[in-house]
Amino acid sequence: MNLVSRPKSETAGHDRKRGITAAHLLSLTALVLLGLLGCAPSGETEASERPNVLLIVTDDQPAATVRHMPKLRETVGERGVSFGRAYLTDPLCCPSRATILTGKYTHNHGVTNNHHRKGGARKFREEGLHRDTIGTRLGEAGYATGYFGKWMNGYEGRHVPPGWGRWFAFSGNLNRPDSYEVNSDGRQRTFPREQNETDLLGEEAEDFVRGHRNEPWLAVVATHAPHGPYWPPERHEDSFDGVKLPRTPAFDEDDVSTKPEAYRRPPLSGKEKRKLRRAYEGKLEALQGVDDLVGGLVGALKETGQLDNTYVVYLTDNGYLLGEHRHEAKGKPYEGSIRTPLLVRGPGVPAGETRGQLVGNVDLAPTIAGWTGARPPENPDGRSLAPLLTTSPPGSWREALLIEHFVGSDWTGLRTLTHTYVEHEGGDRELYDMREDPYQVDNIHERADEDLLKTLEGRLDELKDCAAEQCREAEG
Repeated sequence: MNLVSRPKSETAGHDRKRGITAAHLLSLTALVLLGLLGCAPSGETEASERPNVLLIVTDDQPAATVRHMPKLRETVGERGVSFGRAYLTDPLCCPSRATILTGKYTHNHGVTNNHHRKGGARKFREEGLHRDTIGTRLGEAGYATGYFGKWMNGYEGRHVPPGWGRWFAFSGNLNRPDSYEVNSDGRQRTFPREQNETDLLGEEAEDFVRGHRNEPWLAVVATHAPHGPYWPPERHEDSFDGVKLPRTPAFDEDDVSTKPEAYRRPPLSGKEKRKLRRAYEGKLEALQGVDDLVGGLVGALKETGQLDNTYVVYLTDNGYLLGEHRHEAKGKPYEGSIRTPLLVRGPGVPAGETRGQLVGNVDLAPTIAGWTGARPPENPDGRSLAPLLTTSPPGSWREALLIEHFVGSDWTGLRTLTHTYVEHEGGDRELYDMREDPYQVDNIHERADEDLLKTLEGRLDELKDCAAEQCREAEG
């Protein structure tokens, strides 16, 4: 198990305050001149008719932790739509990020891993996938584009992927205790650890938002938080000290004898439980920085008159098990791993509503393309969520969503409105009735109705190798 306690800064008692840069002085000078001319911009600044898109992606965030992010809930959740059944079709960093950028399932984009030849930034580039993303497509459609934060595991050097007009991406090892590096438009920059990485991303993204108020733009802000090791801003270092770890029926599951053989392990020890609790504490404290980032960006949108014309989307690249089913992990076919928070606000999106339809990260690229009038990346497998973001969502939607994973013990499966069905490499099978057993502690595969099994097996066979329209048809 990879249980890492939370590093804390050696210095405390003060917050890092943002300085006035030369760029800011130029901006202030311009505002003064415009004011003298009688045409200073206001909150009603003229904006493009085409909407902006702000996509915020976190790393390793359990979906339930959103309840500890008040600014996100207030500025996005209560002002938009929250999806209760939103999933990562492959709950691992790079496969998920490739899906977000291309709208394709893992078996189609081929980035199956975080490292080596089968995954990561190297695979994404060598296969040419970086040339056809939401960034390149919106750039072709006349949008200003910016990427801020984590790209993919293994990314380093001076290369800037095509399609991104502003590039501010973490480079190399992010877990060094003293510093971290960023590729800023092809120039390598080193920042001391005291300069909190999440705060830095927020500042850079805010500058982008303010600087493009009179043209349509796409900004992707991809935080490293709450991935461990945990580096919360100093102001939040003690915010959740001693917090109790959630203990659902899935936590340290009583009986794992019906789980796949590769997943069975002894009950959690007291030491493991204490480490898991500290990891949970670290995630919550790191997420307070993300919450501030969201609040700051929404504030910048409001101040510049862009908020009503901007779609704001929030999700994670994968969930994270913190003791559920006796594991600390991602990449497992369980709710804690495959679920994502998904919150959306924007033009025409009703406020404070929830949706129960099955949706996934595979749907984001087609959705963003639809909003902006751009072409989606070639042959997307997902579908636009736009019909669900209205006051009258359609009565029918997909009946099943493919979930898959190709690292270690491979598995493919389905998440339907009522069941989770999974086929593991080696022959193990799992089936959970999500109405009766939402915590997935009772694998009913061996005693399930044969007709139900045939239906699920048949649909999974259709989806395993599907592409584009075939996927949407097989999903129902």
